[in-house]
Amino acid sequence: MILHPVSHLSPLKDVAAHGAFNLRSLAIRGGATAGAAAFDMGLSKTRLEGLAYGTVTSLMMNGALRLFAGTPKDIKRIPDDASKDQARDIMFDNIFKIIFGLCISTSVSLGAYTTAVFTLMTIYSKTALGMGYQSQYNEFFESCATYRLWGFYAFLGTVMTFNLGWIFSLILNYRKNVRWWMALPAFLIGLVGLIHYSSIMKLAGSFIYTC
Repeated sequence: MILHPVSHLSPLKDVAAHGAFNLRSLAIRGGATAGAAAFDMGLSKTRLEGLAYGTVTSLMMNGALRLFAGTPKDIKRIPDDASKDQARDIMFDNIFKIIFGLCISTSVSLGAYTTAVFTLMTIYSKTALGMGYQSQYNEFFESCATYRLWGFYAFLGTVMTFNLGWIFSLILNYRKNVRWWMALPAFLIGLVGLIHYSSIMKLAGSFIYTC
């Protein structure tokens, strides 16, 4: 089953699915008339409010950058006279730092993509509606379905890589066994969250996107 973002349904399908309470909107599904489809400004505004991913991801980007600034990330060289245990600790720290850097880099990059995509779609959609170009708005929104889907996947990637980065930040900011105890709650909550996110998307796929 392919899952889609909340904003993936087309505005015309929304009017028919939610019922615009007039015969012209019902004709959208039946295709029985050649007249112009009814346009519901309230539903269109609701659709645009569903493009709020950019706001959330911009906050995550800010958090990720602050996390990156406050976490040790310099790769250390293993001294020649280091003991076996010391060499192992330095090696694992270096590996954790690389993974942490990749997580934050990916989170910020995906967040920037998500923010830009949904901000551009919101700006141009509101511009079309503000100028009274309802049919052009519908065509633009329909044509951006692929970009909304990619933006949604980027949003999910931002959330997941941010959570991973947070876990590795805790590991790098503490030493010895304390680091594992500090990271354990973040790992467990993140795992439960991942399961719940998946369940919510499956429910949306079952009850909404099969309509």
